[in-house]
Amino acid sequence: MRVSPSPKRRALQFLVALTVSIVACLAPAHAQLSGDGILKGRVFNPAAKQYVNNAVVAIVGTNLSTLTTSDGSYTLSNVPTGVVTVSVDFTGYNKLEEKVMVSKGQTTTKDFDLIAVEQTEILKLETFVVSAERQGNAKALMDQRAAMNAKSVVSSDNFGDITGGNMGEFVKYLPGVVIDYADADARGLRIGGLNPEYAAVTMNGQRVASAASAQFGSGSRAFDLEQASIVDVESIELNKTITASMDADAPAGTLNMKSKNAFTRKGREIVVATSLSASSYEMNFNKSPGPGDGEHRKIEPGFIVSYANSFNDRFGLVVSLGHYGLFNEQSGASMSYALPSAARGLVLNTISLRDSPKISTRDVFTLNMDYKLMPGLVVSLNTQGTHFEDDINSHLQQFLVANAQVTADSTLSNTTALDSGNINTRVNTQGGNVNKFNDTFTISPKVEFRHNAINVTVGASYSRSMTHYEDRRSGYFSVVGNRISRMSWNATRPNSASADWTFTQLSGRPWGDIASYNRDDANTSNVQTGERVGGNFQKIGFADAKKTFHIAGLPLTVSTGLKSSESKYDLKRNGALSWTYIGAAHSQLDPTTVMPALYGAFSPPGIGGNIGKLNLPLGNGTALYSLYKAHPDYFAESTALSNFIAFKAGPRGAKEQIDAGYVQLDTRWRRLRLNLGLRREETQTVGRTFDIRTNAQILAAGYTLNTIEAETYKYNGFTPVNHTGEYSNNFLSGGAKYSFSKKLVLHVAGNQSIGRPSYSNLAGVVSINDSALTVTVPNPELKPQTMEKFYASLEYALEPAGTLSVTAYELNIKNLSVANTEITQAEAGYADEQQYNGYRFFRPANASDTRRIKSVELAYSQQLIFLPGFARKFSIFGSFTRVQPNVRLGGVPTKAANGGIAYNSRKFRANLRATWTGRTYTSTLANIFDNYRYARLMFDLSAAYQISETYELTLSGRNILSEPIKVFTGSPNLLNQVVNYGAVWTLGVRAKF
Repeated sequence: MRVSPSPKRRALQFLVALTVSIVACLAPAHAQLSGDGILKGRVFNPAAKQYVNNAVVAIVGTNLSTLTTSDGSYTLSNVPTGVVTVSVDFTGYNKLEEKVMVSKGQTTTKDFDLIAVEQTEILKLETFVVSAERQGNAKALMDQRAAMNAKSVVSSDNFGDITGGNMGEFVKYLPGVVIDYADADARGLRIGGLNPEYAAVTMNGQRVASAASAQFGSGSRAFDLEQASIVDVESIELNKTITASMDADAPAGTLNMKSKNAFTRKGREIVVATSLSASSYEMNFNKSPGPGDGEHRKIEPGFIVSYANSFNDRFGLVVSLGHYGLFNEQSGASMSYALPSAARGLVLNTISLRDSPKISTRDVFTLNMDYKLMPGLVVSLNTQGTHFEDDINSHLQQFLVANAQVTADSTLSNTTALDSGNINTRVNTQGGNVNKFNDTFTISPKVEFRHNAINVTVGASYSRSMTHYEDRRSGYFSVVGNRISRMSWNATRPNSASADWTFTQLSGRPWGDIASYNRDDANTSNVQTGERVGGNFQKIGFADAKKTFHIAGLPLTVSTGLKSSESKYDLKRNGALSWTYIGAAHSQLDPTTVMPALYGAFSPPGIGGNIGKLNLPLGNGTALYSLYKAHPDYFAESTALSNFIAFKAGPRGAKEQIDAGYVQLDTRWRRLRLNLGLRREETQTVGRTFDIRTNAQILAAGYTLNTIEAETYKYNGFTPVNHTGEYSNNFLSGGAKYSFSKKLVLHVAGNQSIGRPSYSNLAGVVSINDSALTVTVPNPELKPQTMEKFYASLEYALEPAGTLSVTAYELNIKNLSVANTEITQAEAGYADEQQYNGYRFFRPANASDTRRIKSVELAYSQQLIFLPGFARKFSIFGSFTRVQPNVRLGGVPTKAANGGIAYNSRKFRANLRATWTGRTYTSTLANIFDNYRYARLMFDLSAAYQISETYELTLSGRNILSEPIKVFTGSPNLLNQVVNYGAVWTLGVRAKF
């Protein structure tokens, strides 16, 4: 491994490269034609009171054209002297043409106001309504057409109010996007079917930190959408291919959130909104049990206050405060099956029923400031902070039986579990709670200089995301378990596709009495915490320069830039500790050792049968923690050693330093636009973890195994060490757009990218399962995944602001990370560990073959103004995506669709939307039976009624038909899992001044 340059030398190299890049970009080109004059100005939309981005401004009869910037400004150099005709083109609006006098060596200013297309007298009466809807669609379409990479753009107000403000609930309507749900939460972003860790999420082009899981796992690089908010986001860009100016570690694509900017509008705007949100299961103001062991009201308030102003077009300010509250039900059932023998067939061995309601709150603060020091020189500061909190019940009832105790006449819908005389047949009850807190803060200063055909941007970004999982700090234990053994039970359901179980106890102590639990067999480690703290920190500095030359009559835009970023991921605490409740008698099996319990707290909505009527007791985590504080001697550490190791060996960290530079060329010849770019990234990694000594070394040093002294020696005094690595990559990207006509455009693009190894391989730990006889080890030598994407689309514009498109891509993946590949005991480093003879060893590895994923996508959107009368007020959109991997990949949806219909009138607007995900393979049982998620169709609704020019009444609903998440095993008639979370409705009032 080569020695890394010192920080001083690296800084010097950075400055030299930056100077060379900017000088090369800004230096005059000898082949450039001498221009006669300069034309500049701004393009404004009076109906929306906003300046227009990406309007096409051109000199008719020449090859001179440009796009307006975010504040509506444009600059054209080398404009011929004399009277020229200037055209302004923006979809959904009349094309403007005006004659302008340009003087040699002078700068001429010309501003333009867009005029909406007016088809009939009816539309003239509703100009504001039509323009407001059209503006959002038109801006998005112009952004897409201006981009040289494959990109979908949507205005943040396109779909009306989004329940809870979760970004995932918004982006799920974009073509090619599927959202992974964690119970009720839209959490993981899939672009083109690819896993969430292959997608990047940025704010104004810079990475946003994410540490929602607060642990090192295979998906720790994935961005958690629940920590992002739609507040003060102007539009969403979904980049399906990347250019040289973008980070190369997003093979699926990049979701970019563009902040609102006061310079895009004239004057002041104040928005105040208040709301109430309620679950369909709790549509009242009464208090009821949970989350936690107490009672709470389930209707939650929310509000947004936003202020935007442009002061004399010199200082722009956007500031907002927001709060969202939601009560979500999360109830469900899961069934585990086994295959004792081919002759016997599948048997049911576990039924788990869960009731985990939660209250989620999200508080958001944004502050965006822009100041024009002088014409062409703008200093900006974008800031956003989010506090997200989940207060979650953790209530579980389990009915278990070993295969040998299932009666011969049992079926998958009528199972009898015989008394095994031990714990093999039992009922587990688990109570407890979890509090999850996430704080994410991002600040991005930037300086941008524009002069004629020159654009230079220098900026930085700092993003911090911290997640805490707390229980004792909130006053309870996260897991409180009890079990009753030496008994028998029977469970029946209407059919194998149902989760409506009816349970009957056949023998043993009565399961409705908490005194029956933990009586006959020890139940160790039945009191647990799940406390952990993790953080992700992103530091970024960048400089970009761009200049347009004119060579032989062709415009050539040269872009270059440098970027240095540091990403740190720290698991600061992993306090998964456990105790055994032994009571005042200091014996768990003593009849007086009875745990504090809750009765009547378990009634999962959406689950039928008799589970809610059994009144099975749950351990009271709050009362038990109070008892722990008063009488710690009532609790015995299950294994003092395991708690010690969890506390000492849990913290670890990983850091990546990525230095990148790029050059990109763009040109246009008649109807053809071309783009070519090269990016280089140099990556240095540091994994901060422990070097572990083997048992043979521990014994040789004279220690006794499984003692605190031995473990301290094993972990080298719990002093972490740094393991470093590095790799470099070059990435090509390019594309071409050809306009057959103004409406029909062919786009082809391609790029190379990388998928970085998970943090668990940079700073992972060994996991030993003595029950399953397996050992899983990290693989710090895991190679990055390298990928090539090829993309093509054909798009037809549907006026005034719609499209019909067909797209396709192919992604080739080399060195795909494959989890849990079996290796030999020697390869795992355990050759001299005889106590692990007979264990199986696993570690992540790189696939030896090339994986290919192909996708086809159809998308359509249109305002139906060509229809007569009432029907012209409707608009529709929809898309369908088909993904085809060359090998079956778990969790990748191969078919997905979304769509919706909207209605707009002067007083009322409504939007009904739907998402559909086809049947999706998830895993395989016993190497024979496949598990699949059922196809799922969800509907959302938003509506608003204009009470007056200032006030409007709003309504939004999420999953309004309460569609559950369901998984089946082998056959759609054999249910494996179902999760219900119902519908959530929000009623509000909004005022705009």
